[in-house]
Amino acid sequence: MRKLLEASMGQRCYLFTTLGQVYVGLVVELIDDVVHLTGPDGATPVYINLSDVSGVRQYDEDDDLGSAR
Repeated sequence: MRKLLEASMGQRCYLFTTLGQVYVGLVVELIDDVVHLTGPDGATPVYINLSDVSGVRQYDEDDDLGSAR
C-alpha cells in the first residue's frame, strides 16, 4: 500500500479504509505510518493511519456530466 501511495503523491485520490470510509483528497506526504492528505477544499489536513488504508484509486472527475448520449 505504501508504494501505491508514494506513486500517488501530489495527486487527488480516493482512499478506502478498513472501516468502510472513503476519503477524497490530495496525497501530501507519508510520515512514518501516517498518510497526510488535504481535504477537497485544499486546506483541511486529514491524517489516516497507513494500516487503516485498504485501497487507493485516482480521483477521476468526469468533465462531460452535462451531455447525455
